[in-house]
Amino acid sequence: MSIVFRYDPERASHATRWLLARHGGRLDRLKLIKLIFLADRLHLARYGRPIVGGRYVAMEHGPVASDFYNAIKGDTLEGTKQDGVRVECAVRPDEDFLSETDLEVLREVNDQYGSFDTFRLRDMTHLLRAWGKNYKGENSSYPLPYEDFFEDLADEKQRALGLISEGQEAERVLG
Repeated sequence: MSIVFRYDPERASHATRWLLARHGGRLDRLKLIKLIFLADRLHLARYGRPIVGGRYVAMEHGPVASDFYNAIKGDTLEGTKQDGVRVECAVRPDEDFLSETDLEVLREVNDQYGSFDTFRLRDMTHLLRAWGKNYKGENSSYPLPYEDFFEDLADEKQRALGLISEGQEAERVLG
């Protein structure tokens, strides 16, 4: 059985606004999507769940949280608005909504990758096995399973994958 996490639109909104606030209130949409992917991937490996969640796909420009992408493109991500290819913060973030681990990972990802330009982040995600394994070309999107997030991570992260799978299987069995 594959690992599944529901998209959390409220957490997505607060995490997005948190990142936007650290970048003068606006970010290029593609860069924001990459930072969210990196945060989801690290949080999943470290704590057993992503921050934003939802279905992921491999697209031309790298891994994308599909529900998150649709919310941004549809301008329905609460507290944000689109300005062309940029996303702007319309309402201040509420850090109290995010967990301590959400904030820890968002800080770490922003500290490590926040200064990268959009295309450097895109190129970096193209080096990940998870994207390479799932993207088939032709400027389309292809499912990117959470199991593949662990392809490039250390052995202890592989153990986390096993625990997540077991936990979700138990949840399915117990209802």
